[in-house]
Amino acid sequence: MLGASRPTPTLVRLSLVLAAAAHLGACAGGDPGAGSGNPFDSQGNGSNSTPATETGPSSDTDPTPTVGGSMSDSETTAPTGPGPTSDPTGGDPTGDPTVGTSTLPDPDCVDDDGDLHGEGCEAGPDCDDASYNSWQSCGTCVDADMDGFWVGCDQYGPDDPGPDCDDANPDASDGMDCECAVTPAEKASDTCAEAMAGSLGVIAEGGVVPPIKGSITGIDNGPGNGQEDWFWVEFPEAMAMGNRPNAGKLVATFAVNPGDPMNPDYRLEVYTACNKMPFEGLNATYGPGTPPAREWEFFDAHTPPNPNPNPNPNYLNNVPWPAKVFIRVIRVANDQSCSEYTLQVSRMPT
Repeated sequence: MLGASRPTPTLVRLSLVLAAAAHLGACAGGDPGAGSGNPFDSQGNGSNSTPATETGPSSDTDPTPTVGGSMSDSETTAPTGPGPTSDPTGGDPTGDPTVGTSTLPDPDCVDDDGDLHGEGCEAGPDCDDASYNSWQSCGTCVDADMDGFWVGCDQYGPDDPGPDCDDANPDASDGMDCECAVTPAEKASDTCAEAMAGSLGVIAEGGVVPPIKGSITGIDNGPGNGQEDWFWVEFPEAMAMGNRPNAGKLVATFAVNPGDPMNPDYRLEVYTACNKMPFEGLNATYGPGTPPAREWEFFDAHTPPNPNPNPNPNYLNNVPWPAKVFIRVIRVANDQSCSEYTLQVSRMPT
């Protein structure tokens, strides 16, 4: 019967620990089972909760619930931790113990601005621990017009609200203040169709379209749904200085594209027909962040003596020349901002 006698000294030790804990609890706040506010007291959440017939902490029954495992001293006695209804980490707002969670702040986190990011924080580092709005966007989170509204930030707080719908105008800040001048309907269409508005003309080799300025306030919501500017332009193959592959290089790019240089506000797509996929059959060369693209080129790259430094080994004479293309401009960042783009279309000589 040696096995049956082993729990006896354990119960004795537990009784001593519990008696000491009860004494400390009595000194700190009286009877721990009478209005102490501790969610672990007399709620029956664990298999070892105190029976209703027991009136004091001197019972041999362990009053600590077993949910989530044992609790360390710092978890059960820390006086600075949040209360049962103020969990800043997204835990159970009722204060009920939950397996694998803690209502305490990250103990190793140095977070002076309260954005949960900082040195040693689980959410990650903070590039500016004095700004609630930024932890990665320190180079782009700005208030250029100094009206108290910010733009280009990771988030916005009550002290530094945003995003600013026009950060170049101190009299326009939130969305209610801005009446953005979107691209006029006679200059660009909001859907793709033959003979639509937005014609950029017929361009021969060496020709350049005058800069096209426009503004779209909403993030792209899909072709045909309105948050887009459509243009079309013709590049007749015969209007070249020579025959293919010397028929020129077609280029569509943004001369001005506001916002974060690494993620500017606008992108473009190029179509050979309204009912086709973007860039389909265009043998396209893209710029960074594609697709959709910040810039697009089409040209017949080939081997020297042509001066092209990057000949295209996949060049085929049977790739159709894009005599007519449709260009769709969309916004991808800074929703409801009045920022304006400048589109540049050209046919460079080769």
